[in-house]
Amino acid sequence: MHKIIIFILFFIGALHVPARASLDFNYNCRQAYDHVTALRFNTALRYINAEKKVNPNNNLIVLIENYRDCMELIIDENKQLLNQYIGRKELRLKKIEKEDSRNPYYLYAQAEINLQWSFAYFKTGDYLNGVLGIRKAYKQLEKNTALYPHFIPNKKSLGLLHSLIGIVPDEYKWAVNLLGFNGSLIQGNLELQDFYNKAFSDTLYSCYRTEAALVWAVIQINFINDNQALKIITTHIEQTPRTNPVLAFAYADICLHQGRSGVAAAYLTLNKFSENTYFKLDYLNYLTGVAKLFNLENDAIVYLEQYVNNFKGNTFIKAAYLKMAYYYALQNNKDLYFKYLKQIPKRGNDMTDEDRTAEKDSKSTALPNIYLLKSRLLFDGGNYTEATKVLIRAHKDDFKTTREQLEFIYRLGRIQHKKQNFNKAIQHYQLVLKNGSSFPYYFAANAALNIGLIYEELENYTQAKYYFERCLKMKDHEYQRSIDQKAKAGIKRITG
Repeated sequence: MHKIIIFILFFIGALHVPARASLDFNYNCRQAYDHVTALRFNTALRYINAEKKVNPNNNLIVLIENYRDCMELIIDENKQLLNQYIGRKELRLKKIEKEDSRNPYYLYAQAEINLQWSFAYFKTGDYLNGVLGIRKAYKQLEKNTALYPHFIPNKKSLGLLHSLIGIVPDEYKWAVNLLGFNGSLIQGNLELQDFYNKAFSDTLYSCYRTEAALVWAVIQINFINDNQALKIITTHIEQTPRTNPVLAFAYADICLHQGRSGVAAAYLTLNKFSENTYFKLDYLNYLTGVAKLFNLENDAIVYLEQYVNNFKGNTFIKAAYLKMAYYYALQNNKDLYFKYLKQIPKRGNDMTDEDRTAEKDSKSTALPNIYLLKSRLLFDGGNYTEATKVLIRAHKDDFKTTREQLEFIYRLGRIQHKKQNFNKAIQHYQLVLKNGSSFPYYFAANAALNIGLIYEELENYTQAKYYFERCLKMKDHEYQRSIDQKAKAGIKRITG
């Protein structure tokens, strides 16, 4: 009887112990996470509130709230809003730190919050706090992976960081070593591929599909260029209901990278995302305008104007004005060409290669060569036959300057390359290298890069490495950073 009474008292006492906080990535959390990454913030809030009601001690909800805040900061580039939201970061981290450290989400959630804020810092120009946040996140993810090697979410962020660490320019390797980072592009890509496969094969991880597609696509487009991987991503997006502006961005970006501007333009114009349902992603207007300009479509200007008129941030503003100027140059409208060219120094920043090029081109005092401009735009859109016809129609006297003469040869090489006529492409590229290496234009460096890519595709890795290294030896040219990154990525691919 005594034991029974003790048991009853213990049981009653247990009923009155306050529920402990937890880190439970349950149905409500997964749904909220899925809607946040798809920019359906209002829908996400309903699941967040539902979870707070039924499980008020589930502190994992702060990770999703933090993600929502940082998505807004990253998309809008609003530094004033960053200062308003920053106080929430430490409060959320403290909530997580009070949890059971044996939970795999304990370190992971802290790392994600630090990483999300790092990207928000970077987008608003605070690079020091961005780097410090990445360092914290990296250490936490590395430790969590050692403790829980089969915890799939770790691979998302570590895969991204390992990829980015792997392509850091040599002159900054000392900083990477000082911060204790290590990783490679190959390692990161494999981690992202594993994460992607799990997100699209296991319903438990389906809430990560937007992130998986976006991050893997970004690494593929910029550094790996595996067409099979990009095909996998685009196929999955095509099979997904068109209710996700982030996936629309990823799909269009891949299509533009592959020279399928018509597909990109059609996809974007068929998918409109109401501001009543989705947080506004102005960048889609820029992408649509670019895709249509590459097809020489008359309404390209409409989308570019919407971008510069509505977006309050700085990224790609200069580039958009330059493309608007191009639009009018194609119509031989000198007044409007210079009107938009003069807007370039007044707005935006020069953090991207496209914006830096726009800033440089804003100093132009004459209309661009119409043959080269039209051919380049058509080429960038994947319209190779039309691009060739434009160049063939021209006379040699139409290319008066050294730059124009080099670009004419370079354009022919690029077209032959895309048509898989590798011998002809190499001949044109070699001519550009011979005549253009001493000039500050990007043609020679990119010619060397592309010869390297051809030899890599032909599995002649000795020659590929030679031309990648030759590309890196050329200094002080346009697009230096992005071309160098691609050459270094090529060397890493073939040397391991």
